[in-house]
Amino acid sequence: METIHFTTRVLGTEATNRLERKEVTQTLRVWDSSITQAILRGKVKVGDQVQVILDGLMLGMAEVSIWDQVSWTQLDIKDARRDGFENLQELGLALKRAGYRFKSLDGYTFYRIQFQWLP
Repeated sequence: METIHFTTRVLGTEATNRLERKEVTQTLRVWDSSITQAILRGKVKVGDQVQVILDGLMLGMAEVSIWDQVSWTQLDIKDARRDGFENLQELGLALKRAGYRFKSLDGYTFYRIQFQWLP
């Protein structure tokens, strides 16, 4: 089974709390992340179940509801909130903590993966 991995170091305290409460329903990844590669290779499709992992511990199961390719300029406040952040600035800081700090965020292509938590 494929997994979506999150870390407290990248998310920060508030977004981690939202993830633990299962309020986070989206993640942004780049092409070389394991979940993006699984989607691009057809191993994970819309409707498939994935494990959601935080700092190595399973939080629960989720179903992939949609995914697409986006640039930073295509994202809005709704994306930030689905990702667990109050605004795009917080989301941008988290992306920089995740390693996307060597060029402007406009220079990256992201894969927006939305999911729904399963009971």
